Amino acid sequence: MTLSNDAVIDLLNRHFVCALRNIKGKTSYAGSSNTHLPEYPAIEVTNCAGHHNVQMFFMTSDGRVLHCLPGYWSPRHFRHEAELALEAGKVYYRKDLSAAERNRDFLDLHLRHALAHTQELRDASHHQGFDKRDLEKRKESDFQRKEGFLGGLKTADQVMHERLAERPYAPFESFDVAAFIDMGLKRYQYDHGVPGKGAT
Repeated sequence: MTLSNDAVIDLLNRHFVCALRNIKGKTSYAGSSNTHLPEYPAIEVTNCAGHHNVQMFFMTSDGRVLHCLPGYWSPRHFRHEAELALEAGKVYYRKDLSAAERNRDFLDLHLRHALAHTQELRDASHHQGFDKRDLEKRKESDFQRKEGFLGGLKTADQVMHERLAERPYAPFESFDVAAFIDMGLKRYQYDHGVPGKGAT
């Protein structure tokens, strides 16, 4: 329950102006899954789960993207990522840096942040089964590890930062959300918490 966590709310209220935009039926990238009514119980999921359904953007006052968290994020990991957005914002507003220097620092911030992720955070950002199967089938994907590395897929948090590093301070209007959040299936079905189906 990220956005009902007191520490998250305090951080957002102190440093950001918050807004909401409903993308259901209005964008080509919005995902679709079973309806989850408020009375259905919440289930525990990993960071980035539901990447097509929810995206949390952190932006400058002139609409430049500092960070984007696709899908669900645990409150603790959300705060960790929001603090990175604050750092990227400080770099953006520095008058002593050229645009090229700001872009370089943005890249460094995101890649160093990804390298510093703890094993616990990586474990909390593993792929859901259906997304993992979809990503493994793809012949070309930035989730696939190249030769010389251990096999398997990169975690969602790692690819998220790598993709952001390629888009330094991109204007939101030109930010390719569909490509950025392509982390598995766009449509899936589940029965968790649906009365009369699946586990109780």
